Amino acid sequence: MPRRLKTAALAAILFALNLWIARELLTAQFIAHMGSIEGVYIGLSRYILKYWPDLGWFPLWYGGVPYQNTYPPLHHFLVAILSKALGLTPALGYHAFTAVSYALGPVTLFLLALKLSRSRVCAFAAALLYSVTSPSAWLIPAVRQDVGGIWHGRRLQALVQYGEGPHVLAMTLLPLALLALIVALEKRRPGWWLLAALALAAVALTNWIGAFAAGLGVAACLAATGLRWRDWLASAGVGLLAYVIACPWIPPSTVETMRRNEMLVGGAVAPPLAWWSSIALAVAVFLLVLWILRRLAAPRFLTFAVLFLIPIAWLTLAAGWTQVQLLPQAKRIHLEMEMGIALAAAFAGLLVLKRLGPRARVAIACAVGLFLAYSAIRYRNNGRQLESAIDIRQRIEYREAKWLERNVGGGRVLAAGSVGFFLNAFTDVAQFRGGFYPAVINPLFESFHYQIITGENAGAREGEVAVLLMRAMGVDAVTVSGPRSPAPFRDFRNPRKFEGLLPELWRDGDDVIYGVPRRSPSLAHVIRAADLPPRPPENGLDIEPVRHYVRALEDPSLPLAEMRWRSQHEAAIRAVLARDQIVSVQMSYHPGWHATVNGEARRVFGDHLGQLGVEARCEGQCTIELIYDGGAEMRIARILSWGALLGGIGWIALDGFARRRRLRLRADAR
Repeated sequence: MPRRLKTAALAAILFALNLWIARELLTAQFIAHMGSIEGVYIGLSRYILKYWPDLGWFPLWYGGVPYQNTYPPLHHFLVAILSKALGLTPALGYHAFTAVSYALGPVTLFLLALKLSRSRVCAFAAALLYSVTSPSAWLIPAVRQDVGGIWHGRRLQALVQYGEGPHVLAMTLLPLALLALIVALEKRRPGWWLLAALALAAVALTNWIGAFAAGLGVAACLAATGLRWRDWLASAGVGLLAYVIACPWIPPSTVETMRRNEMLVGGAVAPPLAWWSSIALAVAVFLLVLWILRRLAAPRFLTFAVLFLIPIAWLTLAAGWTQVQLLPQAKRIHLEMEMGIALAAAFAGLLVLKRLGPRARVAIACAVGLFLAYSAIRYRNNGRQLESAIDIRQRIEYREAKWLERNVGGGRVLAAGSVGFFLNAFTDVAQFRGGFYPAVINPLFESFHYQIITGENAGAREGEVAVLLMRAMGVDAVTVSGPRSPAPFRDFRNPRKFEGLLPELWRDGDDVIYGVPRRSPSLAHVIRAADLPPRPPENGLDIEPVRHYVRALEDPSLPLAEMRWRSQHEAAIRAVLARDQIVSVQMSYHPGWHATVNGEARRVFGDHLGQLGVEARCEGQCTIELIYDGGAEMRIARILSWGALLGGIGWIALDGFARRRRLRLRADAR
């Protein structure tokens, strides 16, 4: 059989095996794990299908955020494209796409391992280990308990139970990116440099953790091939090109926002002394192992696998064994650790088998084959349980979402727990919070949300404080799940805090929707400059500046303002204004917003609650046009991205022209 046909056959076997494990996802609209974040991702794909190409501002979360902050977009775009092409719902498109990307993960690892080891048997073994074993369950007790034992698949559980679709796709793309870089370093042709940059950009545009692992993979590749500064500089150039291509979706402001917020959502990292000590020890171990492998003349493929595994395992096991986090959400990197273990085990096994006799090889191969076959069957049985479909119309999340769409469709709601996760999978109802906390550009949202949900230290005033904060942020309704609710998450510590304080709009058992009465349901309000919050609140209980602002919003002597969205990035505000009055908009401030009155530019600013204000300088009936264009940063990012792509294509064309010219000259010389 030809070599390429053998390779294709082995890749097909791996794909079929993994699709067999995840096959229920191919036809599932919704599955039983409503505590999953997959509702957020389905909602983002639904939004792309509905509003493309109007993806500058995203008004549905956190008072509005730049769209690029919602999440790295590639996964959601691919789901939207698949759904549009095949006429699928976003939910079915999501599950079908994630099933395929899950099944392709071992295939791409097989291709990388084949390139490194030049052994189909070794590469196939690595991919099989990755497919039907979960070393993280063997090594980390918390993972083993969560997944249900060593015979259950952690990668599958992460995909299905926790909704890690983008993370799984990033792990599928990661081996392809490393493979493209390795080939580019060998061939040193413009086309391969651009392809490697596009592949690395694709990983970064899919998932932040995957992008971090890709950086470690690049470093491991370079260290395994030798300390050649030429390769390091070339790889740095490829990485820079990858970022420039991707920067409209991950500009510096988004990176900084993620960095700032991730420290909160991901948990505290180790204290400086412990952090630096652990990192220094990890670097020392890395360099020592590299030196030992070089002294032993270890082959490149084994060196790469070990060097890729060391930093990932160090971060993962430090968090899993000692609870010391060296990075926010370090525990999630254990999925990449499984990839490194599979490669290292297969590559080391190849070297051991070469030293054994034929009978020993056959015996070991049979034992490993039986082990993997048994594990695959267990994985399939576990997958059948995990992937069970449900009728979403019977779920509280769907019923509340549809009620809110009909009755509070133009307002903003605080949707707690799983209701919030799935709200925008079904509707365009704007949320006080949202699905991806690192996206938030107004840091007060999290402290206010925490205070509303927990009522911490507010005592008997917890309901009053929560209502005041919600009014300040333009909330019209709040969903509450009591202790007997079927919702998997019940966020409110005291679900009865609003009884008798807010009107009950809807109830189903222990699930309630309360209205938050406001003088005007509009997000735009006419106030005086002196009515703005005089200072930033120090925390959710520092309510005096909030009370000062809400008092103005409820002042019947001030005129009302009407705000109407013309698109996802444009709004018109109409009001009768006095010359000394301003317009306060309960929307997160961003420098990408601009305002005009009768065609003349007006100053847009952020107040002490992080919300947007407009100096109208208009008297009588006034119309304010608000337009979001992302600001100078986004204009520069788009120019750089398109410039890099066109420059890369031009470089390829020039290289092709030069090669053809050299060939003609050689032919003429003959």
